[in-house]
Amino acid sequence: ADAPVRIAVLSQDAVSASVCDRTTGFVDKMVEVASAYGTVSVEGHDKWAAKADGASIIIEVAVSATTEAVDVQNAANALLAKADLAAVFCSNEGTVTGFLSAVSDGEDLADGGKYADLIVAGFDAGAAQKNAVRNGWFYGSVTQDPYHIGYYAVEMAVAAANGEEVADKDTGAQWYNAENIDDPDIALLVYD
Repeated sequence: ADAPVRIAVLSQDAVSASVCDRTTGFVDKMVEVASAYGTVSVEGHDKWAAKADGASIIIEVAVSATTEAVDVQNAANALLAKADLAAVFCSNEGTVTGFLSAVSDGEDLADGGKYADLIVAGFDAGAAQKNAVRNGWFYGSVTQDPYHIGYYAVEMAVAAANGEEVADKDTGAQWYNAENIDDPDIALLVYD
């Protein structure tokens, strides 16, 4: 508790179901994992806050004022100003873009850079994010599976048109990093 470590999640809003679910999932799992190492305090946005005194691990939830790139960058800069920041999870492509803007398009995350020791992970797979992963500036990212998103949508539409009952379906996601980004099963999923 005398030298807490801060792990942040950067989200571009607190209303979008998918972004909120990613943020909630990250916070819930990080609390579960981090609790094995000490007292965990969830701070930042009121929607997720669960402050604990004497915390050795702080999970900081940062939500930008709007979804505009400059506001996401400002939220990222506020996180980067915290001396105890050890890691950041960017919950979607918008937060990745804003975060990369705050770190000189990733250069500040490179070896010898101002934030070279910061662990960063993202979600989605735009060109800037793939570049950050390829360069090792991001530890890695999660990508959705656009093929199965489309496939299951058609499958369920046909079933519904035939009067069959349909339900939500997990379309899957994959972790990618510099080592596997070009693997055939991952390369198909990392889109621009």
